Amino acid sequence: MEQIRVLGATMLAVVSALVSPMTWSAEVNGDAILTLAPRQVTDWLTLDGTVSAINQGTVAAQTSGRVSRMLVDVNDQVQAGQPLLEISGKEQFAAVTGAQARLARAQAQQVEAERQLARFQALIAKGVITRAQLDNAEASDRAARAEVNAADAALTQAREAYGYTRILAPYAGVVTKRLVELGETVAPGTPLLSGFSLDALRVDVDLPQSALALASQPADVQVLLPDGKTVTPLKLTRFNYADSQSHAFRLRLDLPLQTAGVLPGMWLKVQLKQGERQVLQVPEQALLRQGEFSGLYLKQGDGWALTPVRVGHCQGAQCDILAGVQSGDQVAADGWVRQQAVSHE
Repeated sequence: MEQIRVLGATMLAVVSALVSPMTWSAEVNGDAILTLAPRQVTDWLTLDGTVSAINQGTVAAQTSGRVSRMLVDVNDQVQAGQPLLEISGKEQFAAVTGAQARLARAQAQQVEAERQLARFQALIAKGVITRAQLDNAEASDRAARAEVNAADAALTQAREAYGYTRILAPYAGVVTKRLVELGETVAPGTPLLSGFSLDALRVDVDLPQSALALASQPADVQVLLPDGKTVTPLKLTRFNYADSQSHAFRLRLDLPLQTAGVLPGMWLKVQLKQGERQVLQVPEQALLRQGEFSGLYLKQGDGWALTPVRVGHCQGAQCDILAGVQSGDQVAADGWVRQQAVSHE
């Protein structure tokens, strides 16, 4: 049994040495010990930021009519190109039909003008008609071609107006507001629906004037996600003017596309790199926390002493120790295991 305990403690020391900059060792009695040594860490300035959508807006009517169908509602997720609502389009459809008829008539007139011109070109060589008559035929042919082009443009315009009766989603996202109801009459410019995309998000931060020099490039910034992970923004934009009330500068950070767990309106922590500093760190499991008390079991000779410490920032299962111990001290690797061992002694 004693050999198994020693082997387990040795394996714990080896694994811990791989994931931590600290030096681990194991005593023969199975107690894993951590030797404290300072390490160089990045000093961060932490600020609060608000998540917002890069693509957000309100779709408006581009034709007049009555709202005949509402296909989505608030909080519905939509795909790009999905129909959102429909406007009655009887007048627009009638305009398309009329434009098609005018185009067909213009095309028929053009065919007749081409035939007339071909006959006159054959007769002019025989001297049967005058040059003026041929010029008139050529002018009629050009006019017929122009009429076809005009009718075709009018048909395109009518079809476009008819297409405006179906409002489509400009991008994939979520509907946030419905500004019209079924049966309402709308005109060009009437707001219909609002929404935003969840794919491309950004974080807006109020940057103090004293920290203005810190926000220079995306590599110097990291955003803390709700799951504890950090991401580096794709793009950093700093406004060149300060708010008149807070005198803070707006810092805008574009997040990677489709960042998991982040939604518009959330608060996120944003950290700006200030420099480097020396710090003592221990794993969180080495700390013994009871209420407001935080301590480490410090190795003193053949025994242990529970020593109060002042704990700083904790990240990635590592905690900064600001006071209470110093470099070279040896502490228990697991505070609660050491506490249980003391209670049984």
